[in-house]
Amino acid sequence: MSNLYHLVKESQSAYQVKSSVIDTFEPKIKSSLRLTSRENREDLEQELKLHVIHYIRNYKLDDVPGLFELNRQKAQ
Repeated sequence: MSNLYHLVKESQSAYQVKSSVIDTFEPKIKSSLRLTSRENREDLEQELKLHVIHYIRNYKLDDVPGLFELNRQKAQ
């Protein structure tokens, strides 16, 4: 299995890889849905998957701060 960084990078240009990213988050989505009522689970699952796809499309891999930048931001 590829790491999440590479999956997101490839997903920004290919549809099939997006399903791989969603499959990566599927266990967490399912476990979180158990905390909601049964009648809302299907709708909420679709919404969560849409949010993941939206986040993948809009995530800027070049804007990820490095360690020193994070320390500098934390100090301010």
